[in-house]
Amino acid sequence: MTQSSAELVIKSVATAVAATVIVEAGIGISKSLAKQPIVLFGLGLLTGYISLKYRKEIIAISNHTADQSKEFMMRQKQQLDEFLAEIHPSHEPKTD
Repeated sequence: MTQSSAELVIKSVATAVAATVIVEAGIGISKSLAKQPIVLFGLGLLTGYISLKYRKEIIAISNHTADQSKEFMMRQKQQLDEFLAEIHPSHEPKTD
């Protein structure tokens, strides 16, 4: 099922309006919270507690993400080397 260009434009405009409303609401809430030091202190304590409680999970997720990004970069490098080898027959892929 294909959509007409008018439907796509309407959906894009609606999405942009919704995003703008959400961002503006977030800015308003942030400004009102920034004026209340006790709320900021409480949010800091809550953030510290949650990060301490889930520190092992946060570290595991961070390590997993770092590994995935390294694998992604290696695949991209390999694909680039293969692409260059196709373009320039004299180019040989680097082996690391």
